Amino acid sequence: MFENILGQREACGLIRADMERAELPGSLLFEGPPLSAKLSSALELARALSCERDAAWNCPCPQCARHRTLSHQDILLFGPKSFREELAIGADMMARCPGTAPRYFFVRAARKLVRRFDRELYEGEEGRLSKAMPLVRSVLESLDACSPVIAPAGAYAGLDDAAAAKEASKILTTCAKLEDMLPASTPVFQVRAMEFWARLAPYGKRKTIVVEHADRMLDASRNALLKILEEPPEHAVFVLTTSRRQAMIPTILSRVRRYRFGQRTGDEARLVLERIFKDMDTDAAGVSEYVARFRASSSDIVGALAKDYAAAIASAAERRAGGFSDAPLSALAASGGGVPAAIAAAATATANFGSGDDAFSWTFPAFLDATGAVFSSLLRDSGSGIETQRIAERYSSLARDAMVRYSSYNLQPAALSERLADAFADPDGDAAGARSR
Repeated sequence: MFENILGQREACGLIRADMERAELPGSLLFEGPPLSAKLSSALELARALSCERDAAWNCPCPQCARHRTLSHQDILLFGPKSFREELAIGADMMARCPGTAPRYFFVRAARKLVRRFDRELYEGEEGRLSKAMPLVRSVLESLDACSPVIAPAGAYAGLDDAAAAKEASKILTTCAKLEDMLPASTPVFQVRAMEFWARLAPYGKRKTIVVEHADRMLDASRNALLKILEEPPEHAVFVLTTSRRQAMIPTILSRVRRYRFGQRTGDEARLVLERIFKDMDTDAAGVSEYVARFRASSSDIVGALAKDYAAAIASAAERRAGGFSDAPLSALAASGGGVPAAIAAAATATANFGSGDDAFSWTFPAFLDATGAVFSSLLRDSGSGIETQRIAERYSSLARDAMVRYSSYNLQPAALSERLADAFADPDGDAAGARSR
């Protein structure tokens, strides 16, 4: 299981270990930056929970076959999301590099959209669904024609590659109309309808409910979700996803087990582009923008910024303390510029740490981690220097304090970075000193 998830070995390893020990909780939170495979991992978890065999990606059991095309009856998927770019990429791949994998990509992308119009989510609110159903039926008919399922004779059950690519391109407009009909945030009636559905017996082994962007739920929807998260039915698993854990209310966080999905490195991002997106770089509508966004989202973007910030705060500390006793720290400080300039450069490169672009919402935690890694590398390179170790421990304590303030109070990252630098430069700079300021 999780063979199709690239660059998230730690998070997927923890989930797999919990499953093997039969310790997987009923309520989970997948937190991490955009484009970090949170939804793909939730869907893979749903497949593994339903599998009748060993949960391998190519498992031929009927449960896995339905999950691979997102047509299984035991999954419910809702929450706000944009689909245009992913659908455009899928249609482009079907035309450029025909085969089973692009078909799966496109069919799954389209079903992520149409599954948000499942009747189970509109129980008692059928009038809201009536306008969307003709479009839903049209998309589903086209998806049957684009099916990646192989018929017994060895050919595709639907159209051939060229005809399937044309059919995929034709339904993009219909999918866009459907997306425009989605609620901007999860409505309370869907949460209540989901709760009723979740308590019914599953078709197979387990039911999986995936709530995307759970941080965007309104108060009424959050309150409706709380009770079932605390006492989920034994046959149901709830997976919430978020790119902004600091926006989640504490009462929900207390009811879920968190799994952190990290930002991919540049090499991992390139591997995804090569294997999943077939190394595409075309001018199709929405495609080149998405690929550029994906490349820019790798964790490499914060590496150089963190080095400059580490050098700047070390330089400020050296000026105030009168010099470091360890040569590596003195060399780092000598290469540093001003703290305000380092913070401003980082904020500019990351859309103010994600405040101006959700694609960069992951960058502040990564920025703090990468800065800590600079000091940790100095500690490794210089042996057991007492000064270097003391500096690394001081930074680690201040960074933890900054993350608490960021996660719990949603304070501005630039202000927290400046506060951290000021506390770091203090001769007695520790977390307690930072809190007293």
